[in-house]
Amino acid sequence: MKLLSKAKVYLVSRPSVDWEQVAAFLADEGVPPVPESIRAGSDSSNAIVEISARLCYMSYGRGRSDIADFIHNLLDRKDGSVLEHVNYGFALTGVSRSLTHELVRHRAGFAFSQRSQRYVDESESSFVLPPALAQEGAGSEQASEILQKALETAADSYAKLVDALGDVIPRDRFDSATDRRKAIRQAARSVLPNATETKIFVTANVRAWRHFIEMRGAVYADWEIRAVALQILDLLQEEAPLLFGDFEVAELPDGTRTATPEFSKV
Repeated sequence: MKLLSKAKVYLVSRPSVDWEQVAAFLADEGVPPVPESIRAGSDSSNAIVEISARLCYMSYGRGRSDIADFIHNLLDRKDGSVLEHVNYGFALTGVSRSLTHELVRHRAGFAFSQRSQRYVDESESSFVLPPALAQEGAGSEQASEILQKALETAADSYAKLVDALGDVIPRDRFDSATDRRKAIRQAARSVLPNATETKIFVTANVRAWRHFIEMRGAVYADWEIRAVALQILDLLQEEAPLLFGDFEVAELPDGTRTATPEFSKV
């Protein structure tokens, strides 16, 4: 039985701009061409925000010429709707089902694709160690033994339940062997705990990611999802510093981190 103590976060999709179409749009509207009209240059995330925001007032080639000042003004005024045009996608592994139960509550602006326990055999699945036990000195030997025993029992029960159901569920009830295996696994998964490791692909727009990080990066958030929120923030601050650079990261005495935005609820 494998115990995991840290999630892995992969930034796998980014926004892009079709500059030929942008140029055609600007020409048709009789406004200044690229780059006079789009101060963000080739930075796709900032350019998408700028193009959509300037369209509202047809202010291409006018107004704030510094893109950092332009984005800062949008955040300060909480003009967050234009941030919804910019999407980033992440693949998360080494996270618990407990974490994803909380993650999928973030609905507006999010899309999810998660590893299926109905199709995937979980007999060799890993488990995620709760951060309270993963921290050095935080978990007593007794607590660790209780967790270990519970997870071993769950894994053993899953394997036995799969075998038992395989003996009793008729094959002629299903159109295919795949459908029968799915029926067996969807019943057997009932004994698996929230600590079972899962994988999930998450895509969200910038406004949604900012809200997620603000909520889940706060000190009162669950420790596991807070750590993932901070990993996502680390990547987004490197990828799009103007859109996420206002988050202040602080380290707590227990070694965990929190994130607080200068511009809240944009």
